[in-house]
Amino acid sequence: TVIRGNDNWDTALKAGSQAFAARIPSASWFNVAEGYVIPFNDVSTGDSFDTGSNFNTSTYKYTAPTTGVYHFWFAMYTAQNDTANAFGFLKNSSELNLQQDAGNLLAFAANADDKIINFTCVIPLTAGDTMAVFAAGASDYYTGHSQWGGCRLS
Repeated sequence: TVIRGNDNWDTALKAGSQAFAARIPSASWFNVAEGYVIPFNDVSTGDSFDTGSNFNTSTYKYTAPTTGVYHFWFAMYTAQNDTANAFGFLKNSSELNLQQDAGNLLAFAANADDKIINFTCVIPLTAGDTMAVFAAGASDYYTGHSQWGGCRLS
């Protein structure tokens, strides 16, 4: 049963209308330099989507349409015998800072086995803020098994 006029329901509905899941429409290994923004540019194939048209497939950045709390995640297939692979989020072109110790939040490959590095965060954004996934060091990744996405929670 749906209760009309309920503020909580209206908020949840608006939050759910601003979501996306992006991928790269190829299946190849890439070796990229530190600072490289990962070129997720497909939001229309398979189960990829962009309900609010807030993900830019040219800049590979999500732009917050409204001020609120957002949830983001990424999954990077990585290793190719390289233990230094690292990925993170950029907020407004700066590394996302959620750790007291290192200052920057990064997901590292701990050994040389192929793996998918997963990371998720919940963060407040102001309308117009951008988010992107980047290589936090020289890294290898396989496009065929890498993706990222997010949504506004409130």
